[in-house]
Amino acid sequence: MRKVKVGYQIDFRNPPGSKLSFRDLYDALLAQVTAAESLGFDSIWLTEHHFTDDGYLPALMPAAAAIAARTTRVTIGTYVLLAPFYHPLKLAEEAAFVDVLSHGRLRLGIGLGYRAEEFEGFGVPRAERLGRTLETIEIMKRAWTGERFSFDGKYFKFREARVLPRPVSQPHPELLWGAGAAKAIRRAAELDLSFACVGGRKEIGIYVEALKARGKDPASYSIVNSRVVYVADSEEQAWRDTQGPLMYQAELYGKWLSAAAGTTDQSKVLIRPDPERLRKTSVLGTAEEVRAKIEAILESTPMTELITVMQLPGLDPAKARRSLDRFGADVLPHLK
Repeated sequence: MRKVKVGYQIDFRNPPGSKLSFRDLYDALLAQVTAAESLGFDSIWLTEHHFTDDGYLPALMPAAAAIAARTTRVTIGTYVLLAPFYHPLKLAEEAAFVDVLSHGRLRLGIGLGYRAEEFEGFGVPRAERLGRTLETIEIMKRAWTGERFSFDGKYFKFREARVLPRPVSQPHPELLWGAGAAKAIRRAAELDLSFACVGGRKEIGIYVEALKARGKDPASYSIVNSRVVYVADSEEQAWRDTQGPLMYQAELYGKWLSAAAGTTDQSKVLIRPDPERLRKTSVLGTAEEVRAKIEAILESTPMTELITVMQLPGLDPAKARRSLDRFGADVLPHLK
């Protein structure tokens, strides 16, 4: 089996009707994080949304700091941070703080966002999302030098600003571009950023070819990609455990993505509430079955890092932890 780095993703979601308090859920998920590190995972990944009924993680940097304080080795990444909703100087400060706290383990996957509710809630026109994000990246890179600098952009203007502390990571924390559309994926290569892939083999192929077209070596960049993974006594048992949470998640994403595309037809969006498709695209089964499925994915999809998603929204954390432990014992050693 081709060797890759392996990550573990959490999003702190607690759907309506859950019997868990947010406090108890957070405790369980942070326990999963420390378990993942002890099992040999390479990274922990966080993802962000706002104004949802399930409390989808709205505070990436505080969560990253909490994980940094509980771990010593895993890198801590965002998959992805929604840059238009941040002031770049404030984001640069908070990211530098977490990078220092973690001894240089922060990685920032950056995305544009797409939900109208979020742009309306933060008072940011959706049409400005790309321009704001590009200015944010430029400002953060300059801020992380620790030197005073001025900036006169379309969206941000300031004079003689200085951000301290400087990050431990040099020249700065790794930056990854999060995208799924072809034009946006090619922009990652133009910006000389690693790739937080929202998609699969096709999307990664677009990124790799865009790097090569610019004379860049793809081996010099991170390509991270996620899959739902769940280890149980059987594939059928894994589906019984995950079907409800998977459908809940897909229904929300289907609604959000189709709305962003200006349609009510969810059949064309990447994530949609199709049980047969969800079961097929998720990596479910015994340890041996999961290992074989991951091997097939890695053979066809040239990622450098596989992010596993086990703690689905509404899934009993004890079940996710059991899957995590089984994966760590019986699958992970074959990937590294």
